[in-house]
Amino acid sequence: MNYAIILAGGVGSRFWPLSSSSKPKQFLSLYSGRSMIEETIARIGGLFKKENIYIATNKLYSREISRITEAFGLPGKNILFEPQGRNTFAPIGILSDKINSIDPDAIITVLPCDHIISERKLFLKLLKQAQDYARQGEIVTLGIPPEAAETGYGYIRIKSLKKEIRPKEIKGYRGDKFVEKPSLEAAKKLIKDKRYYWNGGIFIFRSSVMMDEIMHFLPQAHKIIESINSKNNLKKLWHKLPAVSIDYAIMEKTKRIIVLIADCGWKDLGSLQAMSEILKKDRNGNIFMGNCVDIGSTNTFVWSENKVVGTLGLKNMIVIETRDAVLICPKVRAQEVKKLVQLLGRRSFKK
Repeated sequence: MNYAIILAGGVGSRFWPLSSSSKPKQFLSLYSGRSMIEETIARIGGLFKKENIYIATNKLYSREISRITEAFGLPGKNILFEPQGRNTFAPIGILSDKINSIDPDAIITVLPCDHIISERKLFLKLLKQAQDYARQGEIVTLGIPPEAAETGYGYIRIKSLKKEIRPKEIKGYRGDKFVEKPSLEAAKKLIKDKRYYWNGGIFIFRSSVMMDEIMHFLPQAHKIIESINSKNNLKKLWHKLPAVSIDYAIMEKTKRIIVLIADCGWKDLGSLQAMSEILKKDRNGNIFMGNCVDIGSTNTFVWSENKVVGTLGLKNMIVIETRDAVLICPKVRAQEVKKLVQLLGRRSFKK
């Protein structure tokens, strides 16, 4: 049977100050009338039974996530409340083990909740084909055709363009190598090589295969995961699990990777720059949201929640004003906002 794990535990530090520890981006309505996690749940409706959808989130967001799951009719027992953030390996490992104990033949789809998918029908078609591969023991990821030298995304290389896996309707290739968030110069080189795709961060696999891979590559973590059989055990053992992404822990090591080429209108709202690319622009390439007044700016993104923000002659800039903070930075440095958040934390500012 098919199961989904939705990852909704991050703070979205590259989205600061719109996203904060008190209200991270997955609970914000940024481009529609629904929050990003609500969009993710709605997107996969019809492909997964409600009782087979699991959500991993931080315990800080228990009230908000419970409200959302109740509205969608998802079981409360399917929520994993993480004691603290430890990246993606820990929640995926724990929920994969839980689902595997219920259904050893389960096919799991892991979905971050900060994506925009404009072509939903094609996306669901991709997931169905990926599930077919997963039933054969493969671990599938979606490879996004790169549009630019993006430093905020990971990349995955396929072994050969000439060795397409057949017979399938959507192109699929054997995965060869992961490259995590390269420098700008490295990213420029990667996109010249037609074998490289953006790593969409969406993974499809059989639950038993994932647990076998964890046992093979991280045997100690496997023992800890199998020992977590109650909320009390989770609190006691959570900090012993490695604080790494599933990409580093498993995907970069396994030989089972299949890459399906996913040209389905995928956008990752991982940064303010990414958000500025999807909102409607004026004739000068500007986006003004809220109380803004401008003279002569071009290709600039201004968001004001409270105060009037006036701008003069800005070019390729981001200006964000919220109740708690103001951010001003060049668009080309939007990925570095995460460093600012880390600095705020060290200086005990609210973030």
